[in-house]
Amino acid sequence: MFTRALALLALCLSLPAMAYQEGDALSQDVIKKLQLNNEELTIVDFFAEWCVSCREELPEINQLYKELKGTGVTFKGVDVDEDVEVGLEFQKQLGLEFPVVNDPEQALIAEFKPIGMPALYYIYQGKVIKIRFGAINHIGDVITDDLVKMGVQL
Repeated sequence: MFTRALALLALCLSLPAMAYQEGDALSQDVIKKLQLNNEELTIVDFFAEWCVSCREELPEINQLYKELKGTGVTFKGVDVDEDVEVGLEFQKQLGLEFPVVNDPEQALIAEFKPIGMPALYYIYQGKVIKIRFGAINHIGDVITDDLVKMGVQL
C-alpha cells in the first residue's frame, strides 16, 4: 500500500504543471516578469512574428491600448519569437506602442501553456479572470464587449 502511494506521488510530481485557467492565481515570478500592476486589469497578449492571426489582431489591440489609456485597463505583449531581433523588427513593423516582454527562452509561455496563438489572458490582482485563444475577428470589439460584461467603465 505504501509503495503504491509513493509511486502515485512520484507520478504526480513528474507530471508537467497545468496551464493557467480562469480563476488561477499567477506565481509571483510571473507577476514580476510581466511587471503587472495589481490595480490595473491587464490583458496579456502572447504573439509571434510567424503567427498570421497575430498580424491581423495586433494593430487592433494597439489601437485599443491607446484608447483605453487611463481607464485602469492596459495591455502587455509577450513576444515568444526565439530570435529577439526578429521579434523587435515585427513589433516595429506593426508600430506597437503597448509594452512588450520578449520571451526568447520561452519561460513565460511555458508558465501559461496557451493552447493556441494568439492567446489573451485578462489578469486582475494577480488572477486570471478570462482567457481567449486563437484568431478572433474584430478582436477590439470582442475585448471591449468582454470589458463591459466585466463591469469596466469605458
